[in-house]
Amino acid sequence: MRQLVSSGVRTVFGNRLAAAVLLITLVANIFLWPIYQAFMPVFAKVHLGLDAGGLGWLLTCSGIGGLVGSLVIAALGDFRRKGAMFVGGTALWGTLWVAFAISGSVPVSFALIAGVGLASSAFGVLQTTLLLMLTPAAVQGRVLGLQELAIGIMPLSTIMLGAVASVLGVPGTTVISGSLLVLFLVGLAIKVPSLLRYGGHTPAQAEDRS
Repeated sequence: MRQLVSSGVRTVFGNRLAAAVLLITLVANIFLWPIYQAFMPVFAKVHLGLDAGGLGWLLTCSGIGGLVGSLVIAALGDFRRKGAMFVGGTALWGTLWVAFAISGSVPVSFALIAGVGLASSAFGVLQTTLLLMLTPAAVQGRVLGLQELAIGIMPLSTIMLGAVASVLGVPGTTVISGSLLVLFLVGLAIKVPSLLRYGGHTPAQAEDRS
């Protein structure tokens, strides 16, 4: 069992592109997913003055945006620059969360949360797609297990962001979280520019050890 786990870890962290994708998954689940999962009722009631029905419409707009984004990605087929869409879409996702947190207008907030859902589809779809494309078939199950471990950080990060929100407020915490994610992605793009160029080669071709 130990050898199975260690081989998956070596496969991911021996490939800079796969490691970068997994790191983005980890950071996004630290900074942004807890916002959507835990803070939306507070945004609706306190920040926007909406009732339960308004919260439902906010979540519906986000869901519609996510559905549209997923359909667009599916319609593109085997498109080039998958890595660029992954990084850029995730950065846009963080930026739109910052705008949503700042907005005090209900109509604008509805439009922004739809954009949040749309941008999140690039992250949600491509995080797994890229990992599978970048790793050999023999270890893909173990690699996806590592991805689940990265996603599993979210309950702990929710507690941490909740503690920050008790001091700074939910909007302020969201602005900081979204901004940190965007800054992280900019730094990663500078450090691993080959991820932005990646369009779907075999793992051997895609491996970047420079």
